[in-house]
Amino acid sequence: MAEGMITRSLDADHAVVTWDRVLIQVWRLGITPDAITDLERVARSYASEQPGGKISSISIIERTSPPPPEHVRKDLSRFYKNLAPQLHEAIIVAEGGGFRAALVRGVGVALSSLAPKSLPFKFVDTIRSASITIGPHLSPGSGGASELEAVVERVRTMAAGVGEKY
Repeated sequence: MAEGMITRSLDADHAVVTWDRVLIQVWRLGITPDAITDLERVARSYASEQPGGKISSISIIERTSPPPPEHVRKDLSRFYKNLAPQLHEAIIVAEGGGFRAALVRGVGVALSSLAPKSLPFKFVDTIRSASITIGPHLSPGSGGASELEAVVERVRTMAAGVGEKY
């Protein structure tokens, strides 16, 4: 399981991992400008290593992650705008349900309005839905959507064990 998974960034706030043409982000606490700068560096480098220079992105916004402040939303918009030509999919998994999920979607809609129209964000409720959406973009022999789902769960477990702040 998770063969080829590379941890690019891991702290109490977030985890960034790459696996089979997918940039996986787990946002546990606040999103900082430094984290976005690092994310952009990782994403560009990783995309350049892939066939056709394209990757997909899964951003899991855990229920403990507060909405980003305005200046961070602008940084995220810039990140997605700059990376759009290298993205097959940009999927946001909004956890928390109800008002919380609506809030995350609202931030995502604001980001997508600033990103190119060629990069429509997709919002899903589960890791399974995100994995199925990205499945067609995975390499042959990767294990498909079910393996991506297992990798994401491994990333979440790994992130949960780092410096619990809450």
